[in-house]
Amino acid sequence: MATTPLGIRPPAPKDEAASAPATKPVAIFKFGSVSAAVFADEVKTAKGTATVHNVSLRRSYQDAQKAWHSTHTLRPRDLLPASFALLKCYEFIAGASDDEEERA
Repeated sequence: MATTPLGIRPPAPKDEAASAPATKPVAIFKFGSVSAAVFADEVKTAKGTATVHNVSLRRSYQDAQKAWHSTHTLRPRDLLPASFALLKCYEFIAGASDDEEERA
């Protein structure tokens, strides 16, 4: 896939994104309208396989028709709840890393 001059990959085409299997988060932390989800992916390395964690942050809101939506844009009042959610993600990932090291 091509990259832009800044090295940023454009979004995947619809058919490419649809073919990828959906993964479920291994943990979700919610504070008010802000939630953070932790995803775990297995990747191959020179030493075998390793678990790589990724975090997705979003804010939920209702529109005028009371339909629920989500966005990645935060308002100033969302920043503290977002920091709490991200801290919990960090603690979860650090704990998962510790568990893997103990098993090795």
